[in-house]
Amino acid sequence: MSEQQYSNIKEELRENGVYVSTTVGTSMRPMLRNRRDRIVLVPVGKERLKKWDLPMYLREDGKYVLHRIIDVKDDHYVIRGDNTYMKEYVKDEQILGYVTEFYRGNRHVSTDEKRYRRYAAFWHAIYPVRVPFHKLRMLASRVKRFLKKK
Repeated sequence: MSEQQYSNIKEELRENGVYVSTTVGTSMRPMLRNRRDRIVLVPVGKERLKKWDLPMYLREDGKYVLHRIIDVKDDHYVIRGDNTYMKEYVKDEQILGYVTEFYRGNRHVSTDEKRYRRYAAFWHAIYPVRVPFHKLRMLASRVKRFLKKK
């Protein structure tokens, strides 16, 4: 995301208290689909975010990312995308806003709904099972590329 895009989001949140956008990327698959689903982002209030919330934050490399909080600590959040396998440690000052609702196609989902919260807890719970499958998929991809070169 460019500095101009960030400025637009920040300005929109400040002026209107909401920013609506289509998602870009695959790190939150299968929940959010690349360039197909829409998110509703609002500024963070005085209270800290909670486990399973979806903040948009600034990484140290200057990229803006939307991932899920998997743990809340006193001075930071532990965050991971649904389709990623590395934890990130994010401070409150890195967070631009958070998702309160999204549209998966025509279906509306509030992040306060029990159904969403159960999905987030389930997806996190099966993480240990997903990791070996991810590693096998990556290995198979490397072997396939190697064989194509031969």
